[in-house]
Amino acid sequence: MELYDKLQYCKSFFEEYIASFEVKDPGHVKNFAIKKGHSYRVVEIIEYISRKLGVDEEGLILASLIALLHDIGRFPQLVKYNTFNDDASVDHARLSVEVIKEQGLLDKLDEKLAETVYTAIRLHNKFELPDKMEESHEFFSKLIRDADKIDILKVIIDYYENKNRVPNHTLTWELPVGEGISEKVAKAAINGELVSKELVKTQNDIKVMQMSWVYDLNFKPSFQLISEKRYIDKIYNTLPKRDDVIEIYRSIKIYLENQFMK
Repeated sequence: MELYDKLQYCKSFFEEYIASFEVKDPGHVKNFAIKKGHSYRVVEIIEYISRKLGVDEEGLILASLIALLHDIGRFPQLVKYNTFNDDASVDHARLSVEVIKEQGLLDKLDEKLAETVYTAIRLHNKFELPDKMEESHEFFSKLIRDADKIDILKVIIDYYENKNRVPNHTLTWELPVGEGISEKVAKAAINGELVSKELVKTQNDIKVMQMSWVYDLNFKPSFQLISEKRYIDKIYNTLPKRDDVIEIYRSIKIYLENQFMK
């Protein structure tokens, strides 16, 4: 099957698969809509980045396929475990790969292309990529990681800026708000390091961790999107203006601005 035809087939399957769960719980309905919308926006973002990078037509379609399916495991995860917290349930990236294989979505696709899809999806949520990877695996893994982070920032900022929001434990992790920033979280962010979720103790720590994702972006178009949409500024505006928060913000902004000097 041609790659383009495979993408069209998977788009139809994606809609049918989500509908097959027949969720009625209002919370599940809302979170299904969030993840469905996220998946489609990640497709748009990955296509934008790919075009800016001059990726060829086959690569563009492959990137779109990866983006469409990267979170397909989120739907059975929520239904079975009532959470999007991987630590309290299952690695959703691994589950996504399992769903793709169980449903035979990549059957008859070139084996090398299929393996690129599996690898990129399996690694899209990991803290860091392995040191040694096949070139195509590394490239498409970086693409989906960038596109995924960029849209997650949009989703969480929409939540933070909504004055009438209903608390959503999938975004707050049911953590206390906190007054300041945990010392290890602040130190990592100021030192130009990606903040590990294991260091996070409060909702304010989550926000700093999300700001630190800038350190893990890979492509200039990704930095341009983050900058144009002012995502770092918008998260910063929801944090208490303490000395450590200001220093974190300055460190991240300097790093972001330096990416345009290269």
